[in-house]
Amino acid sequence: MLERNSKLMTKKMFQYLIPSILMIFAMQFGSLLDGILVGNLIGNDALTASSLVLPVLFVIQLPGFAIGTGGAIVVANLLGKREVQKAKTAFTLSMIIAVGASLIFTILSFFVSEPLAALFCPPDFKELAKQYIFGYLLTDPIVGFTLALACFVSVDNNPRLASIMYIVANIAKVGSEFLFITVFTGSMKMFGAAISTGVGYFVGGLLVIFYIKSKKRLLSFSFKFEATKQVITESLKASSSTALNLALTALQMSIVNIFISRLITNPTEILIFGVISNMVFVFDLLLGGVIQVIPNICGVLYGEKDYFGLKNITRILYLINIVVSALLIAVIAIFPGFYCLIFGFDASVDPERINLFIRIFALMFIPYEISKFNQMYYPTIGKNLPAIITVLCRELVLVLPLTLILLNAYGLLGYCIAQLAMEVGSVIITYIFIFIYSKVKKLNKQGIFLIPSTKGIDKYDVTVNNDKNNVSILSEEIEAYALKHNVSQRDASMIALGAEEMVANIIEYGYKIKNHHYYIDVALKIVEDKMILTIKDDGIVFDPTEYKEDEKEFSTSGILLVRKIVDKISYTRVLNTNNTSIEIYLSKGAA
Repeated sequence: MLERNSKLMTKKMFQYLIPSILMIFAMQFGSLLDGILVGNLIGNDALTASSLVLPVLFVIQLPGFAIGTGGAIVVANLLGKREVQKAKTAFTLSMIIAVGASLIFTILSFFVSEPLAALFCPPDFKELAKQYIFGYLLTDPIVGFTLALACFVSVDNNPRLASIMYIVANIAKVGSEFLFITVFTGSMKMFGAAISTGVGYFVGGLLVIFYIKSKKRLLSFSFKFEATKQVITESLKASSSTALNLALTALQMSIVNIFISRLITNPTEILIFGVISNMVFVFDLLLGGVIQVIPNICGVLYGEKDYFGLKNITRILYLINIVVSALLIAVIAIFPGFYCLIFGFDASVDPERINLFIRIFALMFIPYEISKFNQMYYPTIGKNLPAIITVLCRELVLVLPLTLILLNAYGLLGYCIAQLAMEVGSVIITYIFIFIYSKVKKLNKQGIFLIPSTKGIDKYDVTVNNDKNNVSILSEEIEAYALKHNVSQRDASMIALGAEEMVANIIEYGYKIKNHHYYIDVALKIVEDKMILTIKDDGIVFDPTEYKEDEKEFSTSGILLVRKIVDKISYTRVLNTNNTSIEIYLSKGAA
C-alpha cells in the first residue's frame, strides 16, 4: 500500500530556503557592513548615532517590508487555491500601497529629520543623526519598491532571482557607501552612508527585467480587480502583525533609546550599547532567511490544505531556527572580544565587564528567534492572534517596564538582563495563550503549530517515486478508494485511468536525469458531486492543458486521452512544481 511522505516538499523547501538565506544574508550583511564602515571610517560617535535612531529606520522600512510580507502571504495562499487573478489583484494593490506610503516619507524628510535627531540623540550626536535620517527618508520609495517586489518575486516561482536582487542591491550599497564616506566630509559622510541604501536597491531593482521575462511568472500588474474588498482585507490582516511589530518596535526603541541617552552617563557604556545593538543584525544575517521562507512554502501548503506537508516543513524550519541560534550564541560567548573587534571597538578598556554585557545579551537570541518565527508563521496560516500576543509582549507589555526598571537600577547591565527576561517571557506567554486558545476553540491535537490533524480526514493522499511499477498500484488503489465511497464503476475507472496516464507520463518524460529518485504527490478527494485528483511533481515545466502532440519529438497520447475522459483539467506552476488538477463529475452521488 502506498503512503504519503514529505520528500517532495522537503526538497522544494531547501530549494527555496537556500536563496532565501542568501537573500536575507545579503540584506543583513549590508546592514552589518554599514555599521562596520560607519564605525571604522567615520567613528564610534557615528555608530552610536546610527544605533540611537534605529527606531526611525524601522518605521521607514514599514511600507516596503510589512506590505510586501503580508501581500506575499496572501498571494501564496491564493496560488495554493489556484486563484491566480485574485493573486494578481493582491500583488498590484500591495505594490501601489507600498510605493505610495514610501513617497509620503520622502516628502516628510525635509521637515522631520532635524526634530527626530534632536529627540533621539544627545546634542553631540544630533547633526550626524539628522543627516542619517534625512538620507534614508529621501530614498525610501526606491527601497520600498524593491523590498516589496522581492517578496512577490520569491513566492512566484523565482526565489533565486529574488535572492540575486538582494545580493546585487547590497553589493552596490556597500560599494557606494564606501565611495560616499570617502568623498564626503564632516556630517555629510552620514548622509552618504544613508543614501547608499537607496542607490544599492535601485541597482538591485533593475533586475526586475528578468522577472518580467520569466516563463514561470504567474503575477503581473492587473487592474481588472477581482474580489478587491476581500483581497484588501486579507492583505491587511496578513500584514497587521508585521506592521504592528515594526511600529511598536520603533515606539519601544524610541522610549528605550531616549532613556539610555539620558540614564547612561558612562561614555564607554554608551559606545558598548552601539556595539551590542548590532548583534540583532548578526543573528538576522544567518536566520532571517529561515523566517522569510515561511510565507513562500507554508503559505502555499496551507492554501492547498496540505496539512501533512505543512506539519513536516514547519517542524524542520523551527528546528533549524533553534539549532543555528544556539551555535551562534556559543561562538559569541566564547569569542566576545572578536565580536567587538568587528565593529572597531577596543574591548581591552574593561574586558570583564564588556564580555559580561555581550554574553548576557547574546543569550536572548534563542527565544528571540522563536518569537520571530511565531510572528511570521501564525499569520501565514490565518491565525493572527498568537503573533499579535508575541508582538505586544516583546514590544510593549514586557519590554518597557522591565527595561526602564532594570536600566535605571543597573545601567547597561540591567538593559541586557531585561532583554533576556523579555524574550523568554514573551515565548512562555505566547505558548500559554496558544494552549488556552486551542481549548476554547476546541482545536484538539493541533499542537503549538495549530495545524489540523490529518487523522480522520477522508482523502486518498500518497507519494509515489519514479518507479513505473508504482503506476499500476496507484491506479488500483485510487479505483478501490472511489468504489469504497459509492462512486460508479465507470467514474472510478475513469479517475484511476486519468491518474495512471498522468503519472506514467511524468515518470517517462518529466525528468532529465533518469537514474535519480524523484517523488510525485497524488491526492484524491470527493467533494459533493465531483472527484478532484491533484498531482504535484518537480519535473520539467509541462502544462497538460496546452499540450499538442508532436510525434517527431515524443508521444504522450495518454495526455490527450485524459483530456477527453475528464470534465475539467487545470494547471498552475507553484513552488516550482507542476500542479495539475483533474475533475470528474459523478454520474452517481458519493455516500
